[in-house]
Amino acid sequence: MMKKNLLNPLRALALFTAVIALVFTTSCGDDEDPDCDELTWYADADGDGLGDAETSVMACEQPEGYVDNSDDDDDTQAEPTSNLWELVESTEGLDSLEKYLGVYPDLVATLEAEGTFTLFAPDNNAFIGLLQTPGFPQNIASINPDIIKNVLAYHVSVTLYESSDLTAGTQVATASAGNELIIVNEDGTLKTGSTNQNIEIKTADRAATNGVMHIVGSVMIPPTVGQTLTPILGTNAGTLLLGADFSILAQAILKADTFATGAGLPTLASILSADASEDATKLNTVFAPSNATFEVLADSLFGDNNDEATEAEINSFLGFYSGQQFYGIVANHVIVGQTLGVSDLSTGASFATAASSAAQAQMLTFYQIEGAGDFTDVFIDSNGDFNPTEGTGLNAEVALPNAADSGNGTVHVIAGLLTPIQ
Repeated sequence: MMKKNLLNPLRALALFTAVIALVFTTSCGDDEDPDCDELTWYADADGDGLGDAETSVMACEQPEGYVDNSDDDDDTQAEPTSNLWELVESTEGLDSLEKYLGVYPDLVATLEAEGTFTLFAPDNNAFIGLLQTPGFPQNIASINPDIIKNVLAYHVSVTLYESSDLTAGTQVATASAGNELIIVNEDGTLKTGSTNQNIEIKTADRAATNGVMHIVGSVMIPPTVGQTLTPILGTNAGTLLLGADFSILAQAILKADTFATGAGLPTLASILSADASEDATKLNTVFAPSNATFEVLADSLFGDNNDEATEAEINSFLGFYSGQQFYGIVANHVIVGQTLGVSDLSTGASFATAASSAAQAQMLTFYQIEGAGDFTDVFIDSNGDFNPTEGTGLNAEVALPNAADSGNGTVHVIAGLLTPIQ
């Protein structure tokens, strides 16, 4: 009886996997051994194994598209027979790019379509550098797929830019949201939203039937992504705003923060990304509903109550609450000033949330009820109406404790929504 009453609004939830999703930034590519012996490599544009004496670079290791001889008397590229997608598939060292692009059929379709496109193709080492960024998740699939898709689209332009067109100051409009720009620096490197402001084109002018591909040494980040998300690297804000399992909560946070900005209140993103390295009062613990919780709620309110929410039902749910309401709801999932572990969540333990005001304290009270839950048997009452006799009034159960630890706190995944006292 207890279990049914506690979890009825959130039936059939599965245990969620741990999520650590952090900002896209790229390493600066300065790992080369300064003591290596640089050799001369010659461009092999036509791929016949013979190099062009007029086009060479100095490098410790053989660059893509270059050979160790200068024996070619005609290095003109043969007429291309592959489109850009086929070129990605057939080019050694682009396996990672092929894998990530393959997740998005519309991006692949663009690279297969007729046209005059430019693809800036990060090689495998570029993705290795990305994964070596401190705090970056080892599984890129754990990041919100919409963010990944936008970053990949930033590497594509619908305009043909051969290397001779990429002169200093050139602005390359991309296929990313808002057609964000890539800027060509004075030295011919590329400026984007990445931490590396001088991204090198390692191999230029790989011709395709529908455009040209340049192989680059770093994953390129749209400027708005870099500006917005770099500050939340390694924080609870990064976990929630980038996590694939928290994409609905992220939309609620963004709507709440639009209200907060206009009302002169601290944004939720600023609270969740606060630097706690020298100020423990900025630590925070988040009890975060995953997408699975929101989908059940959206379906129960706006669908046919089958535990499977459509995109339209989720949008209706997000539109149902105002920014001000979401601000209060999400803030009620945040405890500021301490990092709480499961051992702190004993029966009767109570903590004030970020939704508290001078007029109304908002408290989360915890109860451990053995055998009553689907997950940890640790339950939360967010509005003070728990009735232990009838087993009613609890708002959520901790489903996955310590799902993500960060530099300024921890995130526990919950099954439920912690509505504040009205």
